[in-house]
Amino acid sequence: MTATSGGSSNKTSKSSTPKHTTFNPLDPAGGVAMIDPATTAAFTLYRIDNEDPITWKWNYTSLQGKPSAIDVLVSCSKAAATWTLTQNMTFAPTATFTWDTNKFNQEQIGSQLPVEKYTLLIHDSDSAQTDTPEPGYLAPYAGFQFGLYTARPYEDLGQWKCATCSAAPGGPLDRQALSFALSMTVLTVFSFTWYVTGFAALV
Repeated sequence: MTATSGGSSNKTSKSSTPKHTTFNPLDPAGGVAMIDPATTAAFTLYRIDNEDPITWKWNYTSLQGKPSAIDVLVSCSKAAATWTLTQNMTFAPTATFTWDTNKFNQEQIGSQLPVEKYTLLIHDSDSAQTDTPEPGYLAPYAGFQFGLYTARPYEDLGQWKCATCSAAPGGPLDRQALSFALSMTVLTVFSFTWYVTGFAALV
């Protein structure tokens, strides 16, 4: 009875070991497709100290091997730093992740994130961001870039000075600006009149 019990235990242990399936080498690796923000949107900017957390939403493409879990990170090349936002996030065909930058600043780095351009990183928790993509399995993703900024303090318009403008009224810069404005006005009037009445109205 003891021998039978031991054999059963070994069999159970062996069958519980995850099996890594090898897919067709011609198949593409799995990828990430951003839903929010859409890839067609302009470069996305987020305010670091905004009360509303940042929310990203994405789904996966060409995925045959289900990831055990998902890691989400952000990197900043100018700061030469990468921060982990979450590890072992439960896998779902459509993923949503919310990042509270205010809380992250206080609890994770103890200071404010730099005002710079960032890259969103997503990969299988069982792999690394530097791993080589494998057919059917999630390839490390680094296809979405965004910017973080902070609001500038209020500045009285009456005290604001243009650093690149001429200090002397009527200087070369003023005359160039006036000449440019008049030229554009004449050109606009001419173009609009020709469009509405035809060239014959001007001769």
